[in-house]
Amino acid sequence: MKTNKAAVLGAVVAAICLASAAAYAVAVDGGKPKLDPKADALLRTFCETVQALPRFSCDVTLTMKTASEGMKQEIETTYGFAMEKPNKIALRHKRGAPANTVVCDGGKLYVALVNRYEVKEAPKTLEDLFQSAPMAGNMLFLDNLLRTDVYAAIMDGVTQTSYVGREAVDGKECDRLSFKQDEFDWDMWITTNDKPVVVKVLTDMSKSMATMRADMPGVKSASMTVENHFENWSSSGELAKDTFVFVPPEGAKKVASLFEGMDEEAPDTGEDAASPSELVGRPAPAFNLAAVDGGKARLPDPGLTNAVVVLDFWATWSGPGRKELPIVAKVAAAYKDKGVVLWAVNEQEPEDRIGDYLKKLNVTCPVALDRDGEVGGLYRVRSIPQTVIVGKDGKIRAIHVGAVSDLEATLTHELDVLTEGRPLPEAKAPPEGK
Repeated sequence: MKTNKAAVLGAVVAAICLASAAAYAVAVDGGKPKLDPKADALLRTFCETVQALPRFSCDVTLTMKTASEGMKQEIETTYGFAMEKPNKIALRHKRGAPANTVVCDGGKLYVALVNRYEVKEAPKTLEDLFQSAPMAGNMLFLDNLLRTDVYAAIMDGVTQTSYVGREAVDGKECDRLSFKQDEFDWDMWITTNDKPVVVKVLTDMSKSMATMRADMPGVKSASMTVENHFENWSSSGELAKDTFVFVPPEGAKKVASLFEGMDEEAPDTGEDAASPSELVGRPAPAFNLAAVDGGKARLPDPGLTNAVVVLDFWATWSGPGRKELPIVAKVAAAYKDKGVVLWAVNEQEPEDRIGDYLKKLNVTCPVALDRDGEVGGLYRVRSIPQTVIVGKDGKIRAIHVGAVSDLEATLTHELDVLTEGRPLPEAKAPPEGK
């Protein structure tokens, strides 16, 4: 059978994008980093300068270059960005590949993607914004610049730093700093003046690519770089009055959750293509999987009586999945004494990689191994993460697909209701005959 190179490249891009989107936020438990004194001093000066700014604006262009099996792809997107403390932000698409828009006016948080947008209460701080909104900020490096401790955010996961030297970038004299991490390496160029700003960040995803190739049969070569260029920096004076005013995209539909239910809008071409939400109210599909600890993960399970079961489908390559697994594990653990059981169902990855990665995430939870993806198919898992809650009656009572901005509060409410034996309003019975 011939390999569809275009499809392979698309899968590589999707997987790496998810991994790199969360990479800055994943700490590495590898001891103290090896610091180059000059690089560290320059970085600290830059971080202190940015951290002291009450407001700033800039344009940032994200360029992703990917190559696999003789196929090459380059995606470029430019955003306009502005922030004002304590909690105002505007990230708007200006040109290039389609992208999302995020605006927080201090009272409400607006997130738009394609033809949908959601409105939520505004987080109280800039740091909380990137935890609350599904946005491209972490791939743009911007989230690091909004943290309470900018230096700690940038150094999170770094194992080694070095000073490369002075180079001109976009006509600006810059100091180039180099950083090494377990999953990728990256360089940063900052201006040499007394109020330095970042001009360029270049990330080499070779390490992640090498890891992912093991799970992609037929892929012998793959490479990817993520490059950010920053222009039009401004931190003096007031911002325009409409900077933090949100205007919905033409024809956009307001939804309760940006990602949840998106599959429902796709044409139904048969049972395999049906939305996961259609499983709500039906008996949970039976399965019997091996567990990382050597035991078994089963549904139904004779050893579980009157239990609420949470299934979290995830993989180490999924940025949103890695972000949400600690939240799911935390909430489920809080309800353990009330009969809640969690199985983190890993999708088709080697067992040794799973154990190592859970240690890095500092997550302790039982993991089931869906080695061939069969159980994921039964639960219609087409996007990771997918969290499924099975009630005491053995029926699926809730399903959450993709990034859910208020996941902890949502799961807490659902488990409160289900452990008390009350029905969830969302849990509708399936149509007759289905």
